[in-house]
Amino acid sequence: MAQLQRTMPENLSFLSPTGFKFAIQKLPHVNYFCTSADIPDITLGQVDQENLFIRIPVPGDKLAFSPLNLSFAIDEDMKNFKEIYDWLIGLGYPDNFEQRANLQSALQQRNEKSGLVYSDGSMIITTAQYQPNILINFIDLYPISIGGLEFSTQSTDIEYLQGSVSFNYRKYTIDFIK
Repeated sequence: MAQLQRTMPENLSFLSPTGFKFAIQKLPHVNYFCTSADIPDITLGQVDQENLFIRIPVPGDKLAFSPLNLSFAIDEDMKNFKEIYDWLIGLGYPDNFEQRANLQSALQQRNEKSGLVYSDGSMIITTAQYQPNILINFIDLYPISIGGLEFSTQSTDIEYLQGSVSFNYRKYTIDFIK
């Protein structure tokens, strides 16, 4: 019978949910106001191997990445909301092809080299002393939805508006910064 061996971890600090910074190349105004981000789920499919008595699960060969979700405080000029809105409109061009051309023109004015459809993003997770520790790179991401904004005169306290956006992407990597 195998014996359990307990070794003392090198780092006994816990991961803080507030120690992060998120950046997407195409969205400079969203980057500054980002209030929450998640590390999405990854799922590995499986195949059931038939047996005379039971099915035997066998690991599959395809990963499925859940969408990346971000929340951000809306700035007074709605620049961050508009950045995402324009990207979505440019990708979906609901009225005419000129909408896609407008997105391309805006990217050229900002010297954006990441292309029309995709952008890379990164999340830096810090230590308990707020020093960069882990880098998560999201490759080839693009927006798939942006949450609506609710304005109301019924509120007694001012709660500033929060935006939400979801992205699909090809994959993400996790690297240690040292």
